[in-house]
Amino acid sequence: MDGKMKQLVATVALAGAITAGSAGVAFAADGSGGGSNASSGGPSAQTAKRHPAVRLAVRRGVIETVLATVGGTRADLRAALQSGKTISDYATAQGKDPQAVVTALVNAADAKVDELVANGTITQERGNTIKGKVPDRVNKIMTRQFGQHA
Repeated sequence: MDGKMKQLVATVALAGAITAGSAGVAFAADGSGGGSNASSGGPSAQTAKRHPAVRLAVRRGVIETVLATVGGTRADLRAALQSGKTISDYATAQGKDPQAVVTALVNAADAKVDELVANGTITQERGNTIKGKVPDRVNKIMTRQFGQHA
């Protein structure tokens, strides 16, 4: 059961959080994670309690990667996303190719998966599955509007 929980955490952190959890990508760096309703002390409750921290770490990694690739400040990125722009729009406005951001995010996720496989947190098979999903999810986050939309 412990191995399955590790796989769940890795899956949520690398695949799900990049897509769904990134809705607050620029805001997460300043905010705090939510609590959990889980009342039992079992593995599911432990994972639920750790999940906000994992999601926050992934969001911060995405922010750092975007800013390292594109330039600008965290405040500029936050303002752009709050105004309804996408990460692709932000990259273009900074004079950078959005594909460079996609490549950087995919490479960062792949490196993290490789690290998790190397330290035994997830299996190579699971790592390959996650790596196969990352490019599509990164493409979705690049074109998603996070702020106020019309």
